[in-house]
Amino acid sequence: MGRRYTAQQREHLIETVRTSGESVKAVAERMGVSVSAAYLWMKAARTTKRPQFARLVPESRAVVASLVLRVGGAAIRVDPGFDAELLRAVVSALSTRAA
Repeated sequence: MGRRYTAQQREHLIETVRTSGESVKAVAERMGVSVSAAYLWMKAARTTKRPQFARLVPESRAVVASLVLRVGGAAIRVDPGFDAELLRAVVSALSTRAA
């Protein structure tokens, strides 16, 4: 029967191979792990999907609804937060000019 390795040894070997750029064989020999076991661990690590997490950041862009008023030949775009008195004055002035 072959030697038993711990999950920690497997994880350490896999992480070392991935981050060091060394070959599986070189890392396995240095860690005292059989080369065949190391290749099996690497193959299993490729097929086993590890959970991927992403931080969601809400976009601060708000949807801005605007209104376009047509008075005579003019088009007035009205955005949220408009000055109602100014809008009344502009519409009144345009209405008298259009008449």
